[in-house]
Amino acid sequence: MTKSTDHLAAWSNLSGTLIAIASHGALALVMTFAVTLLIASPAFAQIQIDLGQDLEQELEDVAMEVQEALDEIGVETGIKIHIDDDNESRPKLGVYLSDMDFEDAYKMRYPYAHGVLINGTVNNGAADKAGIIEDDIIMFFDGSKVRYEDHLVRLIRSKDFGDQVSIVYWRDEAIDSTVATFAAPMKKEQETQLKMAEKGKKEKKRKNSRGYGGGGFTPMLIDDEFTDMVELMTELGLSSTPFRPEGIVMWGGSGQGYVGNGWFLGGFGNGGGLSNNVTALHSDGVTEVNRKVSFAMGYGGLTVEKRLAPFSWAVISGGVGLGLGGIDLNVTQDDGEFSWTTLNDELIDTKSTSVNFSKNYAIAHPRASVMIRLTGWMRLRAEYGYLYGYGFSDGWKTTLGNNALDTELDTYELGGSAGKLSELSAPTMSLGLWFGF
Repeated sequence: MTKSTDHLAAWSNLSGTLIAIASHGALALVMTFAVTLLIASPAFAQIQIDLGQDLEQELEDVAMEVQEALDEIGVETGIKIHIDDDNESRPKLGVYLSDMDFEDAYKMRYPYAHGVLINGTVNNGAADKAGIIEDDIIMFFDGSKVRYEDHLVRLIRSKDFGDQVSIVYWRDEAIDSTVATFAAPMKKEQETQLKMAEKGKKEKKRKNSRGYGGGGFTPMLIDDEFTDMVELMTELGLSSTPFRPEGIVMWGGSGQGYVGNGWFLGGFGNGGGLSNNVTALHSDGVTEVNRKVSFAMGYGGLTVEKRLAPFSWAVISGGVGLGLGGIDLNVTQDDGEFSWTTLNDELIDTKSTSVNFSKNYAIAHPRASVMIRLTGWMRLRAEYGYLYGYGFSDGWKTTLGNNALDTELDTYELGGSAGKLSELSAPTMSLGLWFGF
């Protein structure tokens, strides 16, 4: 901006001069000759020197006032602007700085609330010679706690050439220290040859955040009709089941925490079911019994995921869930005919019973997901996966009387339930809100 303004002013002056010469011919020649004699005189040369010194001092004062105004704007807007005044009277540490944020501190396992991050160093600068490198965090400068970027800049400007200062910094999850020396400034020709420690390095580009952890409500659709379960529950007298042609919805949630390098560990759990009372007619065609049918299905376990952040507004991930799952069907039935005086005969002829059918699985659930940013603390999470279940038994385990049988007889299997009955192998889809990130 400064160069453009200077060129514009120079062009304006030049054009004005040409117009004057064209308009006033002889007068312009006389005035030009007079001005030339004045400039050539020794008195004018001294005036030039005095004016130049005063002008230089005034420009320095103005630059300082402008920089102070820019610093105030930076506090309000977060935009940092520094005037490069090429003033060799101030020592330079030779570093590229940025204020710390939560992501930087978390990634570097930095547990303190102060410090300034080093984005790069100038080759052969004071910091480079002292051993400071990129991604170091300057904690203390000459005994003063470094609070933020502008604070460190002011501390550096308070030093003189030849001063030695101690620097305490954080690197690789440990505190270390060094001593930096502010050497005398080099000549202009040598200064232009300074390069960053990494050739062509620009200001470090901030990566999109992959998050730190959180959890949410994540209902899941298991895309399986479970035809055999529907037939059995219908046979027991239920007019409706939780299963639909498109599958069954399992309600639940999940959570994860960041463990480093884009990896997240967490847990999940989903379940569903129903309970209903029905009246059934006994096979004798006369006796009615009251029957309660309860169904439950669920699974849960641990998750391992790897996240990527290709966009600032979305995170994608892939991983697997490992855990246990199971299906339970409980039937309790009574005919309501017990009495104190005829209890013995009624126990012999009773149609009351309680039986539980169950099948348990070890599950593996590979899946891929995407989280879309809604707010700073809430995401929309969509997931697609495939649920594999390995049954611990070929058929269904049957328990009579609510585990009241002798343990030696407590391993019955439901006849005809072996083979592929109620296999757990189906695609899954999930859509829900995620809180945190």
